Amino acid sequence: MILGICSSPNILETLYTVKIIITVILIAVPSILVFSLIFKLISATTKGDEDAIAIIKKKAIPNVIVSVLIIIVPTLVNVLVQLAFPDSEYSLCATNTSIERINELYYEIALDKIKVASQTLLLSDYHIAESKVEGIKDDRKDELKDKLKYLKKYVDIMTDIRNLRSTRNYGKLNELRNMIENLYDEDMKEVLLAALEKVSQGLMVYEPIMPDDGEKVIKQEETSTLKVYITQTDTYFLTRVWALNPYEQLNKKNAEPYGNTLTRPKALLEKEIKDKGIGGKLIVGFNASGFYLRDTYDASSVNYYGGYDKTSVGTLVITDGQVIRNQYEKGDLLTWFIMGVDPDNQMVVFIDKKMRETNKSEKKAWSESVINSGIRNTYTFAAPVILEGEKTNYDNHNSRMPGDNVSKKGLQLICQINNNNFVLFTSSNESRNTAINLFMDLGCQTAVNLDGGGSVALLYKASGSSTIETIVGNGRNLPEVGYFSE
Repeated sequence: MILGICSSPNILETLYTVKIIITVILIAVPSILVFSLIFKLISATTKGDEDAIAIIKKKAIPNVIVSVLIIIVPTLVNVLVQLAFPDSEYSLCATNTSIERINELYYEIALDKIKVASQTLLLSDYHIAESKVEGIKDDRKDELKDKLKYLKKYVDIMTDIRNLRSTRNYGKLNELRNMIENLYDEDMKEVLLAALEKVSQGLMVYEPIMPDDGEKVIKQEETSTLKVYITQTDTYFLTRVWALNPYEQLNKKNAEPYGNTLTRPKALLEKEIKDKGIGGKLIVGFNASGFYLRDTYDASSVNYYGGYDKTSVGTLVITDGQVIRNQYEKGDLLTWFIMGVDPDNQMVVFIDKKMRETNKSEKKAWSESVINSGIRNTYTFAAPVILEGEKTNYDNHNSRMPGDNVSKKGLQLICQINNNNFVLFTSSNESRNTAINLFMDLGCQTAVNLDGGGSVALLYKASGSSTIETIVGNGRNLPEVGYFSE
């Protein structure tokens, strides 16, 4: 597709109108000058006014010269510019300003948007394509309307599939499966069945994973949507969480105003409970992302770029489905790893690479892929320790290795076993490998490092209680707190 302003049919239509006006001027002005001169000459001749005839003849040559220049100069300038700069934006505009080219651009743009809608099957993309088709000004509009009509049934099916995430209508799931199986378009059938399978996996509800006999359980509560079991050893706490719909139940609270202050996790959670009116709910809170602090943590990056001080790390921050920060063009920030839970209740990990490892367009595409994944909250820190049920071997990241045998002054890791079961490992004196091996034994499929050291915090509030208990930490001001709630 041609880039630049002259690839826009709207702009070309404006230029075409201007071109018509200029053409009219080029014809009208010389014609008026010449005909005016002829009329005056005829009038003077008829009256026999020799003085008037002499004056008219004297003005004739300048008027004719002006008329010729009005016609020739713009044309000459246009030709010279196109010869000197054949690939310039000006030349492109001059070439494209025709009704045929304008109609062709409208058609190409509409066709491209239909292609996008065919790939995403998003209703929003379908409506964009629909609006572009309406802009077509020749008889090819009917051709593309037929394509849209054909596409609409597949978009509607995909919309119904995505709606299953919120409705959890199992009868509708089976109805859609039967409908898809009877489709004639094999390519669309494959795409829709894959999407349905992914959503159906996310709708599967697994039994809660209980503590083993002999574990020291210090907190336990079960509700219909959230079950929490916290066990304690001499060196760590293990928090098993069962959530009916983690996509909605795993959240975070930012310190406010964002980037201006840091707050203790417990105070952040208290503010969230008040703001959302969830005081009667069962809640487990924990420290989440690492953070920037001017002249202290990742100071070189923070001191160079504005708007990063006292915020969570990384160039992309999402909270409650709102993009708080999206600065993919920043080049010198460290590589970070973003965790979130997608609409299918799967913990996913994205790598926020440095600009010098990629380029602006690739970083922008990455950023859009994270946003389009549908995750409602980002939790950002060091490399994941488990992916797809296997230990990772990421390179050293600021001395925070995915696995090591050195006891740490503070560790917080989170893993997902299946759609509904998560585990937090919280320690003030244990090695990361202990956590990883424990996660592997529990069957974790994805596990990530959260911030550690003095940031570590584990909070608990029983349902019906107004008191948030500090199990571990809460000794450092932070930019955010993560939490599970009913």
